[in-house]
Amino acid sequence: MNLTKYDIFFKVLETKTISQAAKDLGYSQSAVSQTIKSLEEELETTLFIRQKNGVILSKDGHAYLPYLKSVQTSLDNLRTKKQEMKGLDQVTLRIGTFTSVSRHLLPSLMEEFIEMYPNIQFELYQSEYTNIEQQLLEGSLDLGFTCIDAIQRVQYQELYYDEMFALVPQSHVLANYEVLSMKQIAKYPFIQLDEGEYSLPIKTFQNLGLHVQIKHKVYDDFTILAMIRQNLGISILYQNALSDYDDLCLIPIQENLFRHVGIAYNNYDTLSYAGKTFLDFILRKTPEILKNKGSSSVNVGRFI
Repeated sequence: MNLTKYDIFFKVLETKTISQAAKDLGYSQSAVSQTIKSLEEELETTLFIRQKNGVILSKDGHAYLPYLKSVQTSLDNLRTKKQEMKGLDQVTLRIGTFTSVSRHLLPSLMEEFIEMYPNIQFELYQSEYTNIEQQLLEGSLDLGFTCIDAIQRVQYQELYYDEMFALVPQSHVLANYEVLSMKQIAKYPFIQLDEGEYSLPIKTFQNLGLHVQIKHKVYDDFTILAMIRQNLGISILYQNALSDYDDLCLIPIQENLFRHVGIAYNNYDTLSYAGKTFLDFILRKTPEILKNKGSSSVNVGRFI
């Protein structure tokens, strides 16, 4: 570390001798003496009174001491910030995500974060919930957006919830209903959103003892919307994943299906400084971004 004249002043004040201060700092006695002399010339006073057994503060030295401490504190804070910024310099954050987050939330988060830390780099890995959890455990991801109902072995903080709605063509027999039950939906060819091992609609069908006619299984929600328009089936999708669906009928579901979305990590204590900084940023900014986008999601701020 490059020492300043203030560092050297406080080392002399601490040791009360030029020789011991020089020894502790790895400097020559003459270098320490010249530094103190330079500071005294700058302040146009004598800071230390030289005695046979060492040095003591002069009257003016005592008067200047609070101000010198203030300068030293500011320098220490500046060094700390410099180290923090170096922790975010040329760092790559590996983020696991799924479709709705990568389309509607992550771009805004990344844009604002990069404005503050322009040298940060992101690698995004599109996957499903259980794979994201496994990658966090293996250390191949730093953070992962996921459905918290689908994970068991990693830590997370909940961000918001998504409500699920039925989507049908305007010409469909169900289009005129204000609310649909899962039993009604199960009677028609169904296009399943592929969420990996965990699917809230399929789990709900099973819990209700309903057999659903899964005609197609599709990962991308935009593709599902296009298929519904072509009368290839009906589906259940998350509200926050939807856009450009005005030509379809969006209908609430009687059983109230909700996905709880969180940001997950293997162990907070072992997260890098960059990972912790982005995590804190996500928790702080997500409610604001969702509000600006007119989302019905809510921030619940729960640590588990």
